[in-house]
Amino acid sequence: MSPHHRRALTLSIVLAALLYLGFVLFADREAVFAALRRVSPPVLSTIFVLSLLNYLLRFWRWRRYMAAFGHALPWRRHFLYYLAGFALTVTPGKAGEAVRSLYLRGHGVSHAQSLAALFVERLLDVLAMSLLALLLLLARPDYAGLVAMAWVLTLGLGWLLTRAWLPGKLRAWGQHHRHAHQFDRLARLLGSATELLRPGYFSFGLGLGVLSWGLEGLSLSLIARDVGVGVSVETGIGIYAVAVLAGALSFLPGGLGGAEAVMGALLVAFGADGPAAVAITLLCRIATLWFAVALGGLAVGVLGIGNDRAGGPAP
Repeated sequence: MSPHHRRALTLSIVLAALLYLGFVLFADREAVFAALRRVSPPVLSTIFVLSLLNYLLRFWRWRRYMAAFGHALPWRRHFLYYLAGFALTVTPGKAGEAVRSLYLRGHGVSHAQSLAALFVERLLDVLAMSLLALLLLLARPDYAGLVAMAWVLTLGLGWLLTRAWLPGKLRAWGQHHRHAHQFDRLARLLGSATELLRPGYFSFGLGLGVLSWGLEGLSLSLIARDVGVGVSVETGIGIYAVAVLAGALSFLPGGLGGAEAVMGALLVAFGADGPAAVAITLLCRIATLWFAVALGGLAVGVLGIGNDRAGGPAP
């Protein structure tokens, strides 16, 4: 990991710690900790296992994408590369996950291919979250406007980015533009992504995204029930999906602040008091965001040790 990336990660962690401390102090520290103590060890274990399943399912999708480009890597090392991207997931739009391209380059995977796979991953994850957000309407039809707005933005973006004519248009638009190089890079990225947006890969990727992110939404509902907030599984998944979408649209690192605020507000709307909402939100984000960052950091360390032994530089 480069010094620049380390500084960005450190800054994100510090900002998150200050943000969460502010939430706890604002909501009554003793009440928040009392709510956290109500979460049982079996539930704690379960939510981290569900997060691991999420990562494994998404890695399966990623391997399928690499195979579509004609690349077959040893799965253990490939999984470390995939996890390493999570170390920088607390970046706007999760763009820092592109660091795995540096590792894959040594196996013949071009930057255009790995970035195209990352782009398709992000697109399908947003579409999956939008589908899961619909579950919120089962309990609160009055949120139809919020969900409809997310769907209009998501489907509009998805439709535009999957048009076969878009790469050519971008090149044409950029011919006489001062940022012609950026237009061309984006066109090549979308051109490489075309293979992964064919119906078969698209359906597989979207379905797996719905399943994997649904598992993380399930974690929220399990935590809420242990804390004493009676939300259904569907409602918990819907709350999680809407919160993560809000964080993504904010383009703040890892959605920090935006996702937490929306998640807490929705939990209060469904019957949680302030301290309980903060406790549920904090524990959910630790299990579904910061657990990934920790695993990513561990993977970067393991890969660095391996490169040192092999006498090569760490990416």
